[in-house]
Amino acid sequence: MKDKQKRKKERTWAEAARMVLENFSDAPMTPKQILHVIQTKGLKEMRSGTAPLACLVTMLHSQVRGDRVKNSIFFKLPGRMSLFTLKVIKHNPLHSTLNLPLDCDFILLSRVISYYTSAVS
Repeated sequence: MKDKQKRKKERTWAEAARMVLENFSDAPMTPKQILHVIQTKGLKEMRSGTAPLACLVTMLHSQVRGDRVKNSIFFKLPGRMSLFTLKVIKHNPLHSTLNLPLDCDFILLSRVISYYTSAVS
């Protein structure tokens, strides 16, 4: 009985990755970097016999592809092998200028812009 109750309280990979990207990084991170923070901060319980990196990578890639993209909180940087950040959705004043519907998704990624700007410098 205690095993079932304990399992319900464990964090998912998505919750742990979100916590890392929100609280421990100002730049996009690779799955290895995310996993390192998860392990050092103890954000997710690791079971023996599992492959934590494989689980994390699978979750991240499944969140940024297919039907889940619209509702996902994760964003994979285009043109990069595996750099992830959180989506930051902000109101864009161009909506009214361009006569776009208000529910049109504009994703302004300040982390991505700062990452690419620092990489060019």
